[in-house]
Amino acid sequence: MKTYNDFKQNKEISFYKEKFNSIQTNLQFMLKKQGIRNFMITSANMSEGKSFASANIAEVFAEKGNKTLLIDVDFHRPSLRKYMQVSENVGTIDYLMGDVALEDACQDTHHPNLKLMPTGIAPPNPSEWVDSVEMKQLIEIAKEAFDYVIIDAPPLLPITDSRILSSLCDGVLFVAFAKKTKRSEIKQAMRYLEIADANVIGGLLNGIAVSKNDRKGYHYKY
Repeated sequence: MKTYNDFKQNKEISFYKEKFNSIQTNLQFMLKKQGIRNFMITSANMSEGKSFASANIAEVFAEKGNKTLLIDVDFHRPSLRKYMQVSENVGTIDYLMGDVALEDACQDTHHPNLKLMPTGIAPPNPSEWVDSVEMKQLIEIAKEAFDYVIIDAPPLLPITDSRILSSLCDGVLFVAFAKKTKRSEIKQAMRYLEIADANVIGGLLNGIAVSKNDRKGYHYKY
């Protein structure tokens, strides 16, 4: 996975920055219209680009002057600490267990407006912590401390955690991968979100193959 820091090292920076700026602009307009300040990003399966989307969208929100918190709640396959180059692994689970305060669970990133809350050391029973009063309180308290709270959630089909989280968040952004995510898998994921009474605010289609002259590697669509 690449973030803007990687892209700044080569000529792709303008292309990717333009695409994620476009995504963020459309997304922020929708969020303001619905009065939403926290949302989760998920997918049907693993390796479909949800963490890629979470990291880059959070960075653009921060670059636009928004005080942003990115929370990794994918206890089964955490990745944001590595991608965001954060060495400290005190984070979500430590806060939920009452070991640290919110400010101590949030780690600094390369951008002054962006904080990351890594998973911390994953517990043996992560679903119990996802479906807890402490998780609900975390989301509500984070909304008071930050302009936007973005949650990188586990995939919907293999793990129940995101179905629970979707009912706690104000919105859900769904990521699919072109020619990889099956139509039946998207339908099943949407059924799970509907059962959870989740507010699906949009979708991202990742992995579109295009020519070098029209590099649209990440496409946003309502």
